[in-house]
Amino acid sequence: MSMSAADAAAERLHALYVEELERVLTPPVHPMVDERQTRALIRMAHAAGPGVCEAPDATTWIWSDLHLRHKSSLGVFFRPFGTVDRADQAMMDAWYDLVGADDTIICLGDVSVDGSVQATHQRWWREAPGVKWLVLGNHDVDPVNQVRPVAVDRTAVTLFAPGEPPLLLTHVPLLQVPHGWVNVHGHVHQKESPSRNRHINVSVEQLNYRPAKLSDIRRLARRLVEGRIVPGHSTRARLNLVERVMP
Repeated sequence: MSMSAADAAAERLHALYVEELERVLTPPVHPMVDERQTRALIRMAHAAGPGVCEAPDATTWIWSDLHLRHKSSLGVFFRPFGTVDRADQAMMDAWYDLVGADDTIICLGDVSVDGSVQATHQRWWREAPGVKWLVLGNHDVDPVNQVRPVAVDRTAVTLFAPGEPPLLLTHVPLLQVPHGWVNVHGHVHQKESPSRNRHINVSVEQLNYRPAKLSDIRRLARRLVEGRIVPGHSTRARLNLVERVMP
């Protein structure tokens, strides 16, 4: 895909994402939707424009919803760690172990919640290897609580990753995914994506708390676009199955 075609696809993704965010604010607004955060995401989308990921799949990593230092995450999302410090340490250890200095790592939003990041986390993030992308999530733009930012090289609200098939990287999952494309998203944590064949959930709960290589995500996406059934209780299980029996 040429860059002009990729740019056009990124524009289409961006417009679709903003349209869906605006639609959820149409009264009556669902009680699970935080209006202030959603409006802040829309404002950021209008200000930022779409992004295109040109990094090679083989050296690009992706995950979402780390919720660093967020104590409630242990119970709400059934995280298998005794303390939030152990959860944070496990995720950062995985990052340092897997990602190379010249790799790219993409977080699809919600680094933390309500400014819960501490100086230690900021240092970890700053010193961690790789070129860092942040696709903004609702907790990354929370206009109410002070958000302590972490060091990132590039930010976006939507990110398009050209290839076969094209990948649409967002925080909140899209409800309408164009034919032949796959939406890679976070936000819903351990819950199911809107579909099993148009979506891939990369929340950390789905990935055993370590980032996934984009080439593995793309391989799973190809099987989904082909109409093949890829069972598994988590995204990590589905990635492993594709690697073993669906080359």
